[in-house]
Amino acid sequence: DVHFAILILTTFSLAEGSKRGIARSRMDLRELQALSPSVSWTYNWALFPGPSDRSSAMEFMPMVHGGQINNSPNSGTYNALLGFNEPDIDSQAHLNPWEAANMWPQVEQVAQNMGVQTLVSPAMCGDIGKGTSWMGSFLNACQNCRIDAIAIHSYWCTLDGLRNLVDSYRRFGKKIWLTEFACADQNFDVSMNGQIRFMKEVVPWLEQEDIIEKYAWFSYFTNEWQYGITNPNPDAGLVHGNGDLSPLGQVYVSLGPNARRLGNASDPIFP
Repeated sequence: DVHFAILILTTFSLAEGSKRGIARSRMDLRELQALSPSVSWTYNWALFPGPSDRSSAMEFMPMVHGGQINNSPNSGTYNALLGFNEPDIDSQAHLNPWEAANMWPQVEQVAQNMGVQTLVSPAMCGDIGKGTSWMGSFLNACQNCRIDAIAIHSYWCTLDGLRNLVDSYRRFGKKIWLTEFACADQNFDVSMNGQIRFMKEVVPWLEQEDIIEKYAWFSYFTNEWQYGITNPNPDAGLVHGNGDLSPLGQVYVSLGPNARRLGNASDPIFP
C-alpha cells in the first residue's frame, strides 16, 4: 500500500544519504530535524557536541580543531574523529606539516579514547597547490601514523573545479572526506539561485563517486560568514533557526541518489 511504499522509499533515502552531512555550529534541534530525512551527520569544528547535537538522531563527528588537544578519556564514543582544521592557512589551525605530525600521536590517543572507526586527516583548504604540498609533507613526516581518510575543503563553483580538486588528492591513496563545500568564487553567482545550480550539479556526482566517503555542505547565509571569501558573501544556508528549510535546503534534502547531473538549475531535480 501507499504507507508501505513511503516507508521503503524513506529507508532507501536514508541508506543512500549516509554520505551527506552539514557543517555548521550551534544548530537548533529543529534545524537538525528538518534536515534529517537525508542528511546523516554533522560537525561544529569542536571536540564536543552542542546540546542539540546530543538530542538529535543525526550523527555528530568531533574535531580536534587546532593545537590545544583535549584527550580526556571521558569524551564519549563516536564513529569518526576529524583532524586539524585548515592548518595550511594562517587564520585557522596554522600548523606546518612537521608540527602537525609531532602532535598527531595525541590526536591518535583522542581517537582511541573515543573508539573511532575512522581517523580523518587535517582538512586542507581549497588551494590545490598549497593543500597537496602540505598534505604530502605531513604524510611523509607521519609515516607510521594512523590516517584513515583525507579531508579537503572546496569553494569552487563548478563540478569540473571540484572534480579537479578531488583528483589532485587521489595520489595519497585514501578515501576523501569533503568536510566543507559551497560555491564561493567572485566570478560566479553566489546567490541562493547560484548555490542551487551548483548543488544540483555536484551532489549527484559526490553520491556516486567511490573515493568520496563523506561530504558536508558549508551552511551559512550571506550575513553569517565569519571569514568572507566573496562580496557579497555566498547565500548558502540550508535551514533557518526556526527549522524552516531554505530553497537550497529543500534541494539538499530532496536530491536523491538516482538524480543525474543536470544541465541547468531550472531543470527538475529528479530525472
